[in-house]
Amino acid sequence: MLEWVLFFGYWIAFVAILIGYVWTLVLFVAGGRYLKIWRPAPPGNEADYLWVFLVPALNEAVTITDSVTRLRNVSATNKIILVINDGSEDDTGAVLDSIAGPDLQVLTRVAPNARKGKAAALNAAFALVREQILNQPAYAHWSPDQVVCCIVDADGRLDAAAPSMVARHFDDPIVGGVQCSVRIYNQTSYLTWMQALEFRVFGGLYQVGRSRWGTAFMGGNGQFNRMTALESISKAAGPWADFLTEDQELGLRQLAVGWWGVQEPSASVHQQGLNSLRRLYRQRTRWFQGNLQVLGESRRLYARQLYGLRRIDALMALILPALQLIVGTAVLVALVLWIGFGIPYLPIGNIWLLLFFVQLSFGPTILGVSVIGRGKGWSGITRVLVILVPYILYTWLLWPVVFYGLFRQLRGNSTWSKTAREAVEPPPA
Repeated sequence: MLEWVLFFGYWIAFVAILIGYVWTLVLFVAGGRYLKIWRPAPPGNEADYLWVFLVPALNEAVTITDSVTRLRNVSATNKIILVINDGSEDDTGAVLDSIAGPDLQVLTRVAPNARKGKAAALNAAFALVREQILNQPAYAHWSPDQVVCCIVDADGRLDAAAPSMVARHFDDPIVGGVQCSVRIYNQTSYLTWMQALEFRVFGGLYQVGRSRWGTAFMGGNGQFNRMTALESISKAAGPWADFLTEDQELGLRQLAVGWWGVQEPSASVHQQGLNSLRRLYRQRTRWFQGNLQVLGESRRLYARQLYGLRRIDALMALILPALQLIVGTAVLVALVLWIGFGIPYLPIGNIWLLLFFVQLSFGPTILGVSVIGRGKGWSGITRVLVILVPYILYTWLLWPVVFYGLFRQLRGNSTWSKTAREAVEPPPA
């Protein structure tokens, strides 16, 4: 009986690895073609749009000045900066008062409405923008197609030229959301260095590849959404739903009603990385659990607007957590059998079979890291070889979050603690 269980388990894991490998290769090729189109494309005209920057802030006294100052320096002819002070208990409110100005608006939320999650804070800001701000004489002439809402986290540093680079995508009326690349600005340790690489792999491989078919999902920081797209999926509470990864779920609903989502490869938002492994586990556990929650919304894939490769790719994005669970469980069982019962982890006796399984196991990771050196010749290859092993170790270091996230989801525990920020240097004048 045990032999049959191991046999079926082996083939399930093998198929899961093979699916992930093949689709990673597909995205790598598709991403290369997408970059050939958009990297040389000229910037758009940012003056054609009204840029509304939404900054959720819960106990962000140490970073909010830096974020707002940099948003003030963003090159946008028409912009609104709206900070949502979501019931902060530190000096966030006082700091915002000290940097007040005509270009900064603050939505202060207090109990019992405050601290209901990021989605609730964003929905409150969306209602304020839609029902009050856009009805003011200064903004009443802007149509919803021309209004773009951008979410910047309170530790975010958006590139000054981001609106121009994003505008070229919104010139296509079918595009509802654009995600900027995410970078880490405090690379002071192995963990933050690897997080920076992780975001570059995710954006440069998965997001760029999916953009070929307009199925890129939105991220929490540096996402731009057309007001019309948000209105098309808005419910009574607003566009954002109460998910741990509310950005991913919002992107799925936008795709389901016909909007396209794309990645902008030439504009970035920089944020803090985590120097604590415990905090990193907590953050990634929340993300993985949120992915499992969104997987439960897979019925939206049957929308008539999603067809062919667009539906397949959206499905692959959703089932990724399931594949990770299968592979993680298979690795754990294989290690137990190897250490406890002497059953080989890999076919050591057959060199060709060994090489096949090694490249099958590490192939997707190698492809992911390869995007760092794409188009850079031998210097790019050298850089990939230098960072490959440290990054593989980092991916294994994060494996426990797969099981932590599943455990929390099975328990029905969807609460989470906000990640504390590190103090930052004063922003430039």
